[in-house]
Order: sequence, then structure tokens, then C-alpha cells
Amino acid sequence: MRMKKDKGQSLVETALILPVLLLLLTGIIDFGLLFNSYLVVSNASREGARHAAVGNSDAQIRSAAANAAASLDPDRLEIDITPEEADRDTGDSVTVTVRYGYSMATPVIAAFFPETFDVETSTTMRCE
Repeated sequence: MRMKKDKGQSLVETALILPVLLLLLTGIIDFGLLFNSYLVVSNASREGARHAAVGNSDAQIRSAAANAAASLDPDRLEIDITPEEADRDTGDSVTVTVRYGYSMATPVIAAFFPETFDVETSTTMRCE
């Protein structure tokens, strides 16, 4: 007789815990995608700085950084180089800053956070 009373218990427990588990899972997915964007932006910054250090032009530096960040949306990618090409000499430091506006992939998590996160990294190298 006891089995008949407990018949719907597991269904109720599942219904109570499933939204929490799904929220946790989507949060993990979004954090992983955000971290991936950070790693890609960081690598793009290093690639750009490496090209700047060997004396390439600003257009070549931007192209190298953009190619390193090819998996990201190019419309939300900003690449800044300081100092300008005309002001760089051998022995000077050059800094390449890459910014990317990341937006959450899952709408459930996006409701809890700002519309976009600015992921930004800078790399400084000495010109050869």
C-alpha cells in the first residue's frame, strides 16, 4: 500500500530541482563562452603586438590581430595601437589593445547581466 502514496514524489522533486539545474547549466555554458572570448582577445592582442614589434604597419598589425580573433564577431572588435606608426622607433614600446563586446548566448542568463561585457586586453612589446 505504501507504494501507491509515493508514486508522484519523484515527479514533484524533479519539477522542483530541474529549473535550478538548467539555470546552473546555462550559466556554465555562458561563462565558458565568455572565457573563450577572453582567451581569443588576449591572443589577438599578443599577435598584434608581435607584428608591431617587428616593424609592420598599422594596417598589417590590425589585420594580424583580426585574423587571430577570426572566431569572434568582427563588428564588435576594436583594435587600438599606441603610439601611431609614425611615432614608433627602434627600442620604443608599442601597445596593442583589443576590445570585444561580448553578449550572453543564453537569454535566461542575459536577463541577470548587462547587455554586453567589454572584454579587453593589452600587450606591450619593444620595437626591434
